[in-house]
Amino acid sequence: MARELCSGCGFSVRTCLCNAISIINNKLKIIILRHPSEEKVTKNTAHLLKLGLANCIILSGESEQDFPELASLPTQSTALLYPADNAIMLDKCTDATLDFKQQLTHLVVLDGTWKKAYKMLMLTPSLQHFKAVSFATLPKNKYVIRKAPRADSLSTLEAVAQSLNLIEQCNVDPLYHLLTALVEKQTQHMPQAVKARYL
Repeated sequence: MARELCSGCGFSVRTCLCNAISIINNKLKIIILRHPSEEKVTKNTAHLLKLGLANCIILSGESEQDFPELASLPTQSTALLYPADNAIMLDKCTDATLDFKQQLTHLVVLDGTWKKAYKMLMLTPSLQHFKAVSFATLPKNKYVIRKAPRADSLSTLEAVAQSLNLIEQCNVDPLYHLLTALVEKQTQHMPQAVKARYL
């Protein structure tokens, strides 16, 4: 039997997050390229960004032909959030980094497991046109209910929140509040022994 979904947030009625949503009017346009396997994952945080940001879109696919929108993005003012070897570290306070952040208008984000994100990168040559950005120092991972194989992992929401904080200096607390609400909703019906593995 299909779950009844909330018409406001899109989550199931019993895990509705509407009361936790406070929209951030971000100027930087966030473009999330979401792997199809993430679309029905209830723990996926890209959907939270769509709920919590005024300027955010989600495109589903895994290769070049799925993302024709990339061709119209301004090359000089678009960045790809990905820890490439030559990535610009957004948290490094150099003149070059500050100048680059000031000119950014679009941020492309890959949403999927590390393996799937890398595959998307390889199958989408257009992404090579944009400079990669990342972080020299990561904030503590707050998304405890979805385990990642790498120590330098952040959820998509956390990575975007950190980027917006460093690029726009905007208050991203509403995004973390939304993430906390999701964790609480997802764990409230877990047996105590299962919950203990995460919290």
